[in-house]
Amino acid sequence: MPIWVKFPVMEADKASVKVGFYNKYGIRGVIGAIDGTHVEIIAPPVADNDHPPFVYINRKGRHSINVMLISDSDMKIRAVDARYPGSVHDAAVWQLSNIRAHLMAQYNIGIRNTYLIGDSGYPLEPWLLTPFANTRNEGEERFNNLHKTSRNVIERVNGVLKNTFRCLSRHRILNYHPAKATHIIYASIVIYNMGLNAGLNMDVHEDDEEIDENLPVNVPVEINRNLLVQGREERQNFILANF
Repeated sequence: MPIWVKFPVMEADKASVKVGFYNKYGIRGVIGAIDGTHVEIIAPPVADNDHPPFVYINRKGRHSINVMLISDSDMKIRAVDARYPGSVHDAAVWQLSNIRAHLMAQYNIGIRNTYLIGDSGYPLEPWLLTPFANTRNEGEERFNNLHKTSRNVIERVNGVLKNTFRCLSRHRILNYHPAKATHIIYASIVIYNMGLNAGLNMDVHEDDEEIDENLPVNVPVEINRNLLVQGREERQNFILANF
């Protein structure tokens, strides 16, 4: 994992990823697209106090692990977190993420103009740009269109990953304990990145329809109002810089 799944933390690495997003989508400052995807598992034993079955039940009533993925513009997975059960919302997984802690620390020391892009299931933050719920002018409309086009890469990654490793598909169930299932998910992602590095065409058979388990309602996390205000300001700065 540390060798094959690396989030860009050095400025040179960030710059390279930013160039990739700009060249493909015409969007500046973006170092990754983030999304969550569910991998179904069998229910853990009722007597398992460390992994109680009910916490793995997602909004569809199925047992799953909620996997956070971040990819670059070339569909390479740059970060993954498969520690949390299906009842945990994407926003809550993000709130507990080491990546979020890193980006927050960078922002607080003045290193800015570095963003992830995510859907409206995530909170707007100065380092995580989400779309406008209701656009009011041409700039906001153009931002939403560009945001959607650029974010499509992580949706493609989810589809390709699950169709390459069918055990992760929504049509299958991992018949293992959550701890074992997590290792299978991590191993699949490492091999996926190995394939990309070897020049294999991984962007095929993209027919696994994703079910959105995280509708942007009733997000079970506390919203930091200061970060929300800063996020709105940063999003406006982004629009001015790009449009």
